[in-house]
Formats: sequence, C-alpha cells, structure tokens
Amino acid sequence: MRNPWRNLNTDLTSIHPLDMELVEEFNATAKEEYKFCKTLLPDPYIGSLKANVLFLTLNPGLSAEDYKTHADENFRFLYKQNLAQAKNDYPFYYLNPELDCPGSKWWRGKLRWFIEEIDEKQLAQNICCLQLMPYHSVQFKQPKHNLPTQEYTKEIVKAFMAKNAPIVFMRSKTKWEALVSELKEYNNSFVLRNSRNPTFSPKNMGEESFHLLLKSV
Repeated sequence: MRNPWRNLNTDLTSIHPLDMELVEEFNATAKEEYKFCKTLLPDPYIGSLKANVLFLTLNPGLSAEDYKTHADENFRFLYKQNLAQAKNDYPFYYLNPELDCPGSKWWRGKLRWFIEEIDEKQLAQNICCLQLMPYHSVQFKQPKHNLPTQEYTKEIVKAFMAKNAPIVFMRSKTKWEALVSELKEYNNSFVLRNSRNPTFSPKNMGEESFHLLLKSV
C-alpha cells in the first residue's frame, strides 16, 4: 500500500478521506470524550519511517492548547514535512529546536535520559513513533472496525520487524498485537513498565533494556 498520508491536503481536511465514513460512524454514537477530533491535524507517525527504532503508542490526546499549536505556521510547516517524509535534520520534529509547543515539551520530558547521553539531532534521526489511531481525542475508545489507513500502519510495523529493529510499546501492547498479530512473537521488543507515564528512563525500561536501546539510537 502506498503511503496514504504523504499527499493529504490538511488545509482542506483533518480526517483522511479513506477513514471518513468509519470516523463519522464512530463519532455519531460515541460519548464526547471519545469522539475523534475533525479539526486538529492527524498524527499517524512522527519521525522517519526509515529510523532505527520504533515506538508504538495509542493516539494523540486533545487539549485547548493543541488548537493554538496546530494554527501556528512553523508547526504546520514541520508537520507537513513529516507527513510527506521530506528530508529534514530533525525528522522527529518535536525535537527540532525551532519548535516550542506542548508536544515538544512532552517528548523532551519522556526522552530526556537519551538526550543526556546523545545529541538531539542524532536522536531525532533515529526514532519514529506510530500512533495506533491517528486522530485526537480526550480519551481513547477502540472503534469496532479498523480504519483503512491502519493497513499502512501495519505495513510500517512489519517493515521495522523485517529489519529486526527495536520496537518499544509505550502504550496498549495488546491493542497493537491485535492489529499486527506478528508482534506477539517478535523478540526485539520492549515494554515500558509505567504506560501512564511512558518515560524512557532506566527505571521505566530496566537498565539492560535502556542501554540496549541507547546503542540503537
């Protein structure tokens, strides 16, 4: 499957046309806190899809500050570069020093143990994060059916597995294994101990796992 996100015109829509019908169907009956936001930019992946290490998480959250961030021209430029997988010194754009937003603060907080050990630019070039669901919501609830764009998400995961890349479950290991069943038997994977506060610290990963991952980034 070709990357369905690369040419998405986010100035016109924040829900991918392939997903629109199922998102509308889900939102029609979901409680307000579970509804997928139709105005904030979707976040299917962050970073280069050819990175050394893959992080797996659930879906982007939703706060009042997000609307301000997503309206910022600099953020939108870096975001679109990421979506198109354009060449960039900081493919994991939340580590770009030009960006100052809640997302960049959040990621620097979670990754600070790596940042203390290696250059941020190097780290930004070697990590990628996939969202199980690309659309923002206050709280997450699994739709009955997979979205069409998740077929591409599955392909990305399998591509990382094919090169035996380290894969870190930040959140929802069981949901990811339901989407990509091959993950159940994948040996080069790590699970953060506290998924509610998914820090990449030696304590939250285990000393051995932390240092193994550090060698890859």
